[in-house]
Amino acid sequence: MSGITATLSPGWHAALSEAWEAYLRGSYPIGACVVDADGTVIARGRNRLGEPRRVEGGFIAGHDLAHAEINALLNLASTPRPESYGWTVLTTVEPCPQCAGAIAMSGVRAVAYAAPDPWGGCTRLLTDDPYVSGKRIQVGRAPQDVQRLALRLKAHALWEEERPAGERHVLNRFAAHHPEDVAYAEQLYRSGVLLALRERGASLEEALAVLA
Repeated sequence: MSGITATLSPGWHAALSEAWEAYLRGSYPIGACVVDADGTVIARGRNRLGEPRRVEGGFIAGHDLAHAEINALLNLASTPRPESYGWTVLTTVEPCPQCAGAIAMSGVRAVAYAAPDPWGGCTRLLTDDPYVSGKRIQVGRAPQDVQRLALRLKAHALWEEERPAGERHVLNRFAAHHPEDVAYAEQLYRSGVLLALRERGASLEEALAVLA
C-alpha cells in the first residue's frame, strides 16, 4: 500500500476495498469486514444489491437482504464463543435496522462504522433496545478521514440516482446533516471524474485520492 491507503488499518482498508468493489459492480458503495481481537481481517462482504440474484456459500446477491454487513457475517467460517465476543464488524456506512439486528444476533459483540446514515442508520437498536442492549455490543466509529471518504462515496452514489428535486428524500437528509461533504460529492459527480474511474476499473487508491 502507498499514499492514502498506507495510513489505513488492515480492517478499514478491507472495508473500503469492498465498498469500491461494490461500486465497480453496480451496487451501493458499502463494504464491511470482521476483524478479530488482534485486528486481523477474518471475513469480508460488500453490498451486492446490483448483482444477479443468487445465494452461494458466503454471500447473498441481487436480494433486498444483500447488504455488506450481512455478507461479511455470512463469510465467517464460524462464530465460536467466547472468542467471537472479541471480534468487531467494520462497515463503511452506519448499519440499517436489518444489519444492526443481524449483528446483534451474531456472536460478534462490537461494530464500528464510518459514514453516518441519517436516513436508515440504526445503531441505536444496539444500545437502546431492552433486549439487545443486554448483549452489551460496543458501537464505535472509524477515524475521521475514513468517515469523510465513506460519506463522500455514499453521497456520490445518491447523486447518481438523478432523482427529481422533490424526490431526493434520502439525499436531502444526508445534505441536511453533512452539507459540505454532500456538496463535494455533487461537484465530483458533475465533473464525471469518479464515474470515469469506475468505467476503467480503477484502483481503490485512485478513487480515495479523488474523494479526499
